Amino acid sequence: MDKKSFIKRFHFCDESEILPIYDKISLAKKTNNTVYTSTFYTPNVWNTLENLKKEIGLNICSCGIFEDAERKLIAFSKFDIRNYPIKLMEIKCKSKFVKLQHKDYLGALMALGLKREKFGDLILKEDKQCYLAVCEDVSDYIEMNLNSVGKSSCKANVLDISSAEIPLYNFKTSVLNVSSLRIDCLVSSLCNVSRNKSQEMIKRGKVLLDYLPETRKDKSIEDNCIITVRGCGKFKIVGETGWTGSGRCKLLIKKFS
Repeated sequence: MDKKSFIKRFHFCDESEILPIYDKISLAKKTNNTVYTSTFYTPNVWNTLENLKKEIGLNICSCGIFEDAERKLIAFSKFDIRNYPIKLMEIKCKSKFVKLQHKDYLGALMALGLKREKFGDLILKEDKQCYLAVCEDVSDYIEMNLNSVGKSSCKANVLDISSAEIPLYNFKTSVLNVSSLRIDCLVSSLCNVSRNKSQEMIKRGKVLLDYLPETRKDKSIEDNCIITVRGCGKFKIVGETGWTGSGRCKLLIKKFS
């Protein structure tokens, strides 16, 4: 695939963001070595790349450490890909009285002069702990320099991925009764809006299916797909659990919290 055709596949991104990826692909082909991105990418990028692996002629994989991770590093290789230049970190805050949110941890990291692209997802736990995936080349810097989050002092540590218990996302689980597995029907139920309103949201590009824009209102949904609705939330469609007496499908839903 030539450069021009490659860039066209990523019409939703700035060319300056995509060109370094094309260069990484070219380097992997030229050297026969595994080449990694040095920053994390959002789902619309890594998902598109993984769907292009046959056309590109390389094995393309991504890693964000956590199950259901959004932001991931990407690897390009002619061989199997196992190891990534990525670290799992834990941030423990010491104050018992300060309530910290995702934005507080994000702000503390960026206050160190780090770009958002150098770290991936953040998962917060109730015991004032935050777990995050970071690029290997900034892990030591974070460990040495991150001393506070908000008004709370903290300690950052690199964990051994091979032995650490990888935290999971927090979900709110529910069961929806739907008349159809069409995406407009699901969006209507997920966001508690009318069918016409859900179709309008889909038409305006506010609905993503597996992190890519989906504008077909009659698109059928499959198990384990991810639906993201701007202004409403992100949902994992786990699958069918049965049928109601009136013939409606029972769907197990997990909402990211």
